[in-house]
Amino acid sequence: MSGSATQGKAIGVATLIINVVVSSVIMIVAFRTLTKLIKSFRSVPKIISTISILALVDYLVAWGLALLWYGPESKIDNLLPLGSMSLPLINTPWIFSGRIIGIFGLAGFGWAVIYWLTTKQYKLSLATIVLLSLISLIGWLPYRNTNGQTINAVIISETLSEQIPAITDSVADLVVFPEYGLEQITNDNLDKRIQQKNDHKTYFVGSTQNYQTNRYGHENRLLAGNTTTGITSYQDKYRAIPGGEDLPYLAQIGLLLTGNAETLRYFRYAKSVITSDQQLQPWQLENIRIGSAVCSSVIAPQDYRSLTRQGANILTNSASLGIFNDSKIFAWQQQSMSRFMAVANSRYLLQSANGATAYTLDNNGHKITEVSDIDSQDIQIKSNSQITPYTYAGEWLVYIGVTAIIVLVINSRINATKKPKPA
Repeated sequence: MSGSATQGKAIGVATLIINVVVSSVIMIVAFRTLTKLIKSFRSVPKIISTISILALVDYLVAWGLALLWYGPESKIDNLLPLGSMSLPLINTPWIFSGRIIGIFGLAGFGWAVIYWLTTKQYKLSLATIVLLSLISLIGWLPYRNTNGQTINAVIISETLSEQIPAITDSVADLVVFPEYGLEQITNDNLDKRIQQKNDHKTYFVGSTQNYQTNRYGHENRLLAGNTTTGITSYQDKYRAIPGGEDLPYLAQIGLLLTGNAETLRYFRYAKSVITSDQQLQPWQLENIRIGSAVCSSVIAPQDYRSLTRQGANILTNSASLGIFNDSKIFAWQQQSMSRFMAVANSRYLLQSANGATAYTLDNNGHKITEVSDIDSQDIQIKSNSQITPYTYAGEWLVYIGVTAIIVLVINSRINATKKPKPA
């Protein structure tokens, strides 16, 4: 609760262990149940049913884990896919299938291959791999190039206690500040962070804390503007980090039962973030729309998909990750999720961060630049207006999985009633 490095490591390790253990147990049960339900199916419907049902199960695991971390500021659509089968697959060429089948569809394919191998159905395993490779090729070919304009951007790596000097770049079109990078910044003192040079208008985005006098916690306010007009718009953070910004009800009960009410009170006032009821909206940079989010949205694929559906041509994330103390596990998870969102929506994604690496991913998920310590990096990025099937339809394989389960259960009941009764 103190924001220490030890806490960060503990949260990262505990989350990974819980995710992996819960995922494994549920998948073992799912495998056994699946064997009973699809045993009479032919190859093609068997493959489709298996993939979609396992995609649904992976989704339910991510949702169920989020419910365990549910707190006062949580959203019912929170997902924690940090133990999903999709994460290792995201770091392979199969990631391009995500443009069509989404993150849980990708997981469904991965689990299906494991299922076929464990049940010694090797031909079906090979067929699933070939199908996934074909979908990946289809996802890569039409979306590999962008169709927009090139802009000059700046990403920043710093800490809450040590910041880079004011940006005075005369050619930058967009500067992405880390989370809380605009703390206590107004139009009156904006030049502490960014200054106009040679009459060039530079746009910026970052966040600040906004405390409420009538309730505990604070709002994490996303600010956007430019060096000519100043701060022009703000949005409050939509999604909180489970355990870091929103203490789960289960943890609160545990603290109260163990006599740690003071710790709970400290968290509520010092750490708790008041979330907005409104999903984030893109903001305008001349004729380009920027989809910006703050930290926790990077583990919520639906947030960046929503921004892209609303017309975002470029995606940004302002993060503050010092609490994780350079955890390699969390860095891998976080960057894998970023890579998925860049590729699945076919958008450049820029991250600036406190206490962690800042980086830029192109629309194909390649890391084209990164910077750490106290530094900034100029980079040329490209906008894109193409919409992928994933951006349109989301996790459609999960819905097919629901339908498949209903059909299989009904079919099983019908077959059971047809069995002759013993004499």
